[in-house]
Amino acid sequence: MPPPRIRPLSALLFRSKTPRPHATFFTQRTNPQRPHKLTTLLSRLRLYHSSALPNPLRTTTWYLQTLKSAAKFFLVFHIFTTYIGTIGPTHGISMIPTIPHSYISTPYILTSHLHRRGRNITVGDVVTYVTPAKTSTIGCKRVVGMPGDFVSIISSGRGNEDLEKSDEEGDWANVKEEVVRVPEGHCWLAGDNLEWSRDSRVFGAVPLNLVRGKVLAVVWPPSAWKVLGGEEGLRDARDGEYEPVVAR
Repeated sequence: MPPPRIRPLSALLFRSKTPRPHATFFTQRTNPQRPHKLTTLLSRLRLYHSSALPNPLRTTTWYLQTLKSAAKFFLVFHIFTTYIGTIGPTHGISMIPTIPHSYISTPYILTSHLHRRGRNITVGDVVTYVTPAKTSTIGCKRVVGMPGDFVSIISSGRGNEDLEKSDEEGDWANVKEEVVRVPEGHCWLAGDNLEWSRDSRVFGAVPLNLVRGKVLAVVWPPSAWKVLGGEEGLRDARDGEYEPVVAR
């Protein structure tokens, strides 16, 4: 017969007890995991709610940045279009054939504003200017005289009564020729299509301060694309080539 086994006192005092089934069930019921899950869900809802609502400071900062960017854009646009150049449409037939006219497509020209107020403008340049008779209108004509130049004006002396007389009697008024000296600070402008141009023959010499820019090129339509500049639109008139022009 084997001797009896003697267990130490510490093993008897600190022996771990296996929980009974009903005790485990009681522990799970009294310490459920639901409060922890509910807390997590509430935390998520709180985070979503805080991120969904706009932050007043963040919204104000966004508006300020947008306004700042818009102000920079308009400032650069204003400086460029006022002092550098623009591309814009033209209307009318006074500059045919240099600037074409069509009812199908509107011609567009490239204008340099580096020549504002007549800077570096010479005879033969095509310029845009503020019409003296109507300051809200921008015209486009060719420079044919600068300050101190003598300009020979060949125009008809026909008025309304002359046109009526020509219709009745077939008698045209005589063509008159006049020489004008361009005053200081002014330029003399004329359209290439003289018969259908209201230019300095009508409103006189134009102050250089009213010159808006110099036309560099016709950029649209593509078939009419050309670079302007110099005296390509001018030539010396010869005797017998004078044509009567009705001032309109």
